[in-house]
Amino acid sequence: MAINKIAGEILESNLIRTADLAFNTDLLYLDVDNGRVGVNTSAPGQFALDVNGNTRITGDQTITGDLIVQGNTTTVDSTNLVVEDNIITLNENASSATDAGLMINRTGENNAVFYWDETRNKFRVGTTTSDGSTRTDLTSVNLARLQIATPTADEDAAHKKYVDDSISGISSSGAINGMTSELSTPTDSTFGDGSFVGLTATTKVTDAIDSLNETMENIRNNTYVKSVTFVSNKTSISSGETIQLTITAVGNANRFDITWGDGNSNTVSTTTPTHQYNNTGQQSITVRAYNNTAAVSGSAGSEASSTRTNYIAIATAAPVVQFAMYANPSGGSPITTANTGATVYLQNNTTNTANTNTFDVDWGDGASESIANNTAAGGQAGSRLSHTYTNASGDDGSTVAGSGAGDTKYAIKLRLLTHPTADSSTFPQTATNNFEVYSTHTVAYSAAGNVVRGINEEATNGFPVTFTNNTATIPGSNSSFSATQQYTWNFDEGSTTSVLVGSGSPGDTGQNISNTFNLSNTQQTNGQTETYNTSLSLANGHTGSPFSNTLNIIVEPDVRANISGTAVTVSTGSGNNSLSLFDVTDLDGANRALVRFTNTSQNADHYEYDFLNDSSAVNSVPENGSDAGTVGNTLDHNYSGQSAGSIVMDFRATGTPDTIHQNDNETVTFTMKSTPSAPANLSSKSLTLNHAADGTSPKLCHGFTDNTSSFTSQSPGDSLNTTTARRYVEDTIDTNTCTNFLTNNSNGTGSTVNQTLTAKINNASKGARTFTTVEGGANNTTDDTLVITNHRDYDEVDGSYAQRLYLVATAKITEALTDYSIGSNAQRLESSAGGNTNIVHVVRDDITAVPTTAIGTVAEGTAGTKRHISGIPYYDAGSPTVTVTGTTVANFTGQAYQDTNSPHQVHNDSTNQESTSGDVVTDSAYTYAQIDGASTMLNSNIPIKNTGVGSPYTLAALTVPIVSHLTQRKAIKTLRARSKNANGTGSYNTSSTKIQVYTTAAFNASAGLDNEAGGITVSDSLGDGSTHTDDALRITGFGSSSDTPSFNSATNYYTSNAWSGAETVAGTTEAISRFGTIKHFTTDLSSGYLPVGPDLNNGRDGGQAQYYTFAFRRTPALKFKLTMSGTVSGMFIAVPGTAIDSASSLNGWLDCSTQYNGSGVPGANTGAGGNGSNGCAKTGGDVVADGTSYSNRDFTFTLGTVSTSSATGNVVLVRLKLLSGDSVTALSIGVGD
Repeated sequence: MAINKIAGEILESNLIRTADLAFNTDLLYLDVDNGRVGVNTSAPGQFALDVNGNTRITGDQTITGDLIVQGNTTTVDSTNLVVEDNIITLNENASSATDAGLMINRTGENNAVFYWDETRNKFRVGTTTSDGSTRTDLTSVNLARLQIATPTADEDAAHKKYVDDSISGISSSGAINGMTSELSTPTDSTFGDGSFVGLTATTKVTDAIDSLNETMENIRNNTYVKSVTFVSNKTSISSGETIQLTITAVGNANRFDITWGDGNSNTVSTTTPTHQYNNTGQQSITVRAYNNTAAVSGSAGSEASSTRTNYIAIATAAPVVQFAMYANPSGGSPITTANTGATVYLQNNTTNTANTNTFDVDWGDGASESIANNTAAGGQAGSRLSHTYTNASGDDGSTVAGSGAGDTKYAIKLRLLTHPTADSSTFPQTATNNFEVYSTHTVAYSAAGNVVRGINEEATNGFPVTFTNNTATIPGSNSSFSATQQYTWNFDEGSTTSVLVGSGSPGDTGQNISNTFNLSNTQQTNGQTETYNTSLSLANGHTGSPFSNTLNIIVEPDVRANISGTAVTVSTGSGNNSLSLFDVTDLDGANRALVRFTNTSQNADHYEYDFLNDSSAVNSVPENGSDAGTVGNTLDHNYSGQSAGSIVMDFRATGTPDTIHQNDNETVTFTMKSTPSAPANLSSKSLTLNHAADGTSPKLCHGFTDNTSSFTSQSPGDSLNTTTARRYVEDTIDTNTCTNFLTNNSNGTGSTVNQTLTAKINNASKGARTFTTVEGGANNTTDDTLVITNHRDYDEVDGSYAQRLYLVATAKITEALTDYSIGSNAQRLESSAGGNTNIVHVVRDDITAVPTTAIGTVAEGTAGTKRHISGIPYYDAGSPTVTVTGTTVANFTGQAYQDTNSPHQVHNDSTNQESTSGDVVTDSAYTYAQIDGASTMLNSNIPIKNTGVGSPYTLAALTVPIVSHLTQRKAIKTLRARSKNANGTGSYNTSSTKIQVYTTAAFNASAGLDNEAGGITVSDSLGDGSTHTDDALRITGFGSSSDTPSFNSATNYYTSNAWSGAETVAGTTEAISRFGTIKHFTTDLSSGYLPVGPDLNNGRDGGQAQYYTFAFRRTPALKFKLTMSGTVSGMFIAVPGTAIDSASSLNGWLDCSTQYNGSGVPGANTGAGGNGSNGCAKTGGDVVADGTSYSNRDFTFTLGTVSTSSATGNVVLVRLKLLSGDSVTALSIGVGD
């Protein structure tokens, strides 16, 4: 290349230049102003040196600032790369987190990578087909092996060998072998706190699982046993002794295998087994606890065992110290008792003795002896040892080892002091036997006060004597001695009393005992004295017992004052008795204050009767056997004039039957009672009518017939259903019974003693009776209307009354109604001395039947606002009414009328017409004032008697309200009326006029097909669902008799011919919608119906067809579904404004009873484009057969290739033909199938 020189004049000194310098345009460019150099660029960037193109630098380079490399790939082609920084940042400035790491190029092999997997959130090592040229996640990475060092910290990764070495039992196949793997020690260092305690650190895993599994099965099966322990009641024993274990098992152990250590073993179910050891030495015991119902015997968790080594220490058999006492040095039988002063002998019977044994004896009386060896006297091998017991004076005999004259029990003790081979810890051993020594005794007893003679007192039922047991020699207590220690008391009365010594009972030592010595009745009555030979004996264990003593007791007969008294006429009232007195003479003339005394005294010779117990009236009588007041002779006394209260008579008797002079007294107390007041007179009784009134709520009419004469009369309007005034039409009339009124009075005088009772009706006597003092009998009688019963003594009514003071009776009036006059009658009972009852009234009525009603003419009252359906009017709003005029009632009143606010009622008939339901009017009731006619039946607002009798009574005109339009009601009913009189409510009489009601509430709730402006629903899914969503309307203009009348193709019948409801249908062929049903209807509604409707019979007889035509609109639609319940005799459709108008040969109508011809425009007029048939039923199943009954049946009708979109107003017409009997109950339009 050419080399040029730069002239010096173009450079300032130091090569300073003030403008940019370019070499070969941009090969080298010096930006002088910004201090930049460009290579292959004339616009150096923000860099001191900006090279555009590849560069190569040979030699070392030092960059003291940051090195920023911008591009896709940075290649470092060097032998070694040394990075001084300790952190290398990857993915800096990445827009999102992606995989990042190191990639190692492997020539000819997939590149190796160590990278962070962002998706897995972990580091991975592997190989990949990726070359790292894109900044996206790595894909298709095959994981590679990684070798690492042996871990030393918990967070270090582990290599395979380390894992293999750490987990023993891993086979070459990688499966764990539980029989080579051990459990190791758990964290809490023990397996003993679980259900199975047999686990250890070296237990194999398989064995552990098996044991735990077996344990769980035993827990489930209730055969689980966790552990067992045991203790013995003794661990150091002598040979021959028995021990008892107490076993404690955790779980449900029921068997125990015990190995006793002496060669014996057994199985038991008790937790307290026993065992006798007959050997010596140390014995170990093993107890195995288990449940013998475990599914697998010996399975883990079903048993446990425990062993205690050298648990029982057994020594030589221990000696047993024992002895017996004898009466002789040799021979004989053992004894336990002896007499004081006798010599007795001890025989040593100790077992397991040796010659060197030593003993001692404590005789219990303060004396003792030593026995040097086993063969000495008193030794087991020696002779019997003798001892003499003498009970000393001063002993109380009550304690063991006492010393005294009383019976004494001595505690003899034999002690074994030493034994050469037995367990030394058991010595000394002692045997103690109690030995009883009995003394002789001197029995002594005395009577209190030394009184041995007395009287057979009546008050004490004899002569009571208290004895004291003075025996001083202190016999032993029976409870302390084996012999029966007992006193026996004999009072010479044929029986004895035994008392145990020491019991503390009456008669024991130092104790008193009492006995009453009583003479027999014969001895007492005959005055005989008796001597009783008593004795006291003592029995104890002494061979000389019993010991005894005696004492005589003398008993003289008693002087006894025995007197009884009684009223001569005893009053029988419940509060009275034989001692009750009344200062009155009764109806029989008896003095009720007279008493009589009877003397039955014993052993007396003189008596005194102190009648008032105040010495003011005393009668002294010697006992001579004949005078009044002596034994066997009664004495009377009259207490008349005494005041009410107690009267005490004191009776005294004296005499000397033997040696002791005696006196006695007895009193008799009488009660003078006030004479009770007389029972109530007749005037206190209320007379009522017992027979129930006839009729319903009867009251007395104005102008009633009054038959009461001078008795109190009634007033119009009086109730005839009270207890004292009642209306009757039949039967016999009873009053109540006036009970227990006074008829005979013992305190009366003249006619007040025996009264006369009279029954009066209308102030005339209708029966009478004058009572006698004879109870009942002829006094219980019936005289005409008077009926008297239960004439009796008043004490039968009130038991507190004395008899024969007063008599009472019960009475009533009984009369057949036919014996009463028509009208009001008065009656009562009258007494000659006891006043009168109140008056009761009997009204006999001549009207005996309920009233007869004839309903009048029913006509429209208030018209209100009517509802029209199919041209027929119905009552609805505006409070319509009907008026009933000319109703008559026969037998409305007689002597009485019924007290009611509803004497006349107008109700709905019970039967609806034309299968409707519900009432058409408000059931109405009318008062007497409301029904009062032109000829009034009232006087002072009270009905006049005999209204409607002879000829029916005509009521005023009555207004009846139609049911409210707010009530859901669509119904046809007639009215009926009835009336009430005192006999009850008469039968209904029904009008023939039918009332038609169709309320707003019913129309809004369930009009159905009666809604001729939308009652036939059209699915919104038919057509586009937005252009038209309204329902079908009935339309006018098709009232001709033709099945297929002509129509105007250009007319929108939906909008211009809508049915108003009030259309004129008379004389047309329009069918009628009647209570939800479109039907062939020919009823004349112009007569016999309210509101008055059209005559739908004239010109519309049963043989003429009637039609119902409706329209709906939808677009676009080539077919539709009609769902119907009912029967028709023809169905036709038309789509005005479409090709069908000319294609059809039926004036533009299609026949639903004929199937569509398959294609094209339906219509029989082929010349006008029709397909040759007027049929529109899509299939044979969609054909509507004339006269066939359908229930919710779907029919699809097709317009072929014609759409409603081309119809005038998108309207479809449907025309139903109905013959007599045809009807439709449901219609709807939907989407065709």
